[in-house]
Amino acid sequence: MPLTTADLTFSALRGAYASGATSPSAVCRELLPATAASQGVFISRPSEDEVLERCRLLEGQPMEQRGALWGIPFAVKDNIDVAGQPTTAACPDFKYLAQYNARAVQPLLDAGGIFLGKTNLDQFACGLVGTRTPYGSPANAFDNRFTPGGSSCGSAVAVAGGLCSFALGTDTAGSGRVPAGNNGIVGIKPSVGRFSTAGVVPACYLLDCVSVFALSVEDGAEVARLMENSDIADATYRLPIASNLAKRYTPSAAFRFAVPGPQFLDGSFEGPGGEPVRQAMQAAWAEAVQRLEALGGQAVADFDFAPFAETAVLLYGAAFVAERYAGIRSFLESRAAQPLAAGQLASIHEDERMLKVIRSIISKTEGFSAADVFDGLQKLNTLRGRCRAQLAKIDVLVVPTSAYNYTVQEIQAEEEEPPYEGVSFGKNANLGRWTNFVNLQDMCGVSVFSGSLRPTAAAGDAATTGPEQQRRQELLAATGNPSPVLPFGITLLAPSWTDEYVAGIAAAFEKASGLQAGPRGHGVTPYTTP
Repeated sequence: MPLTTADLTFSALRGAYASGATSPSAVCRELLPATAASQGVFISRPSEDEVLERCRLLEGQPMEQRGALWGIPFAVKDNIDVAGQPTTAACPDFKYLAQYNARAVQPLLDAGGIFLGKTNLDQFACGLVGTRTPYGSPANAFDNRFTPGGSSCGSAVAVAGGLCSFALGTDTAGSGRVPAGNNGIVGIKPSVGRFSTAGVVPACYLLDCVSVFALSVEDGAEVARLMENSDIADATYRLPIASNLAKRYTPSAAFRFAVPGPQFLDGSFEGPGGEPVRQAMQAAWAEAVQRLEALGGQAVADFDFAPFAETAVLLYGAAFVAERYAGIRSFLESRAAQPLAAGQLASIHEDERMLKVIRSIISKTEGFSAADVFDGLQKLNTLRGRCRAQLAKIDVLVVPTSAYNYTVQEIQAEEEEPPYEGVSFGKNANLGRWTNFVNLQDMCGVSVFSGSLRPTAAAGDAATTGPEQQRRQELLAATGNPSPVLPFGITLLAPSWTDEYVAGIAAAFEKASGLQAGPRGHGVTPYTTP
């Protein structure tokens, strides 16, 4: 029988290896045809011979030399370097052959992991939808009519689809969390600086972090420990806060948590799915809060989410967007016919090497000055003070992982039609309402699956159903399944360097949910349009 996500957890693979029931070579021989057949998940892959040679090398190691990830297959987002493999960041004209492994990748190979391929992404890691790529959008693991989430779409789908045991992504604005939520798996969003980003194509260099997609919190947390950066000479190293590192979660221990107020939540649950989806999301959210309370969580009512919401707007609505330009500046300016004057920016509106939507976003850099950058930093400092005052009241902040589940058609209708100038791409922006503030506020988090959304199919009253709701109903009916089942997840957030504490609560929450990762772990048969 084909391998399932349950077979690919660390504990399952280790048990099968220890008993002699299988071997790394046998596992990879099963996975390789599926990875080759997958559509839009991988941008490049090592050859079958290369993978099997890696397996033979590992199988020849004495037991005492085998690392913690011995025989565990994994994938890497294609804005992270793997030696001998091309790095594209989903832009063919940007492509280069990596000479070295990114520092976050090397420990995984040293520990015995088996690299299976480079995964698809929203171009230059710019987006939360997973459709902004010239390599074809990977199908949402639950229902291919819906977006997989981005930008780390390929990594999330590879894990949820049973193509590997874990995968690396990146997370600047939510790219390590939204795809996890959309595909019913776990996303580890570390403290910025916990892992090195040397060998990672910058999105926003000062905010970027490598993330981990996994089939369980326990597996993801184990990978995270292996990736921890201890090189103080690394330009991306940050000194951990010892008092935060010492914080550990004890099962059944009380903890204080807060959630956004209804004025922030209500709008998040509204969208093209109409009233049935809104009610399903509300119910799933209420169930998640009740589960936290059953674990010993004490809800704190006196919590103001407003400064976090204000921070989220800064990432794309202020001069911080200029760091998107700075990260790939040499590429953007390489096509200039004449050398650019000091302070002059390349005009990228007609740069067809990039997708139109990416050009539109990065070109916002033109609207900001150096003074605007400092204005933004000063505003951020003020907001950080306000957020610290709120975070002092709690142990974890809990939010929905993904603000909404949009169909591919809905995203394309917004992003592929002109005009582009001045367009804000509201659906992608909505997806970032629970994610964009996190790195700016120097927080860590874990996204964990919580339940399934099973809205009751309803045609709706024409008087209360808008055109967008009608278009979705027509799409779902025309494609053969008017009642899609999608995952719902939450994200636990806390100040930086409390990664292990947050993972402890997330692991307890995962266990209490009674679910496992991916569609089958949720009791759902993946839906593919005929």
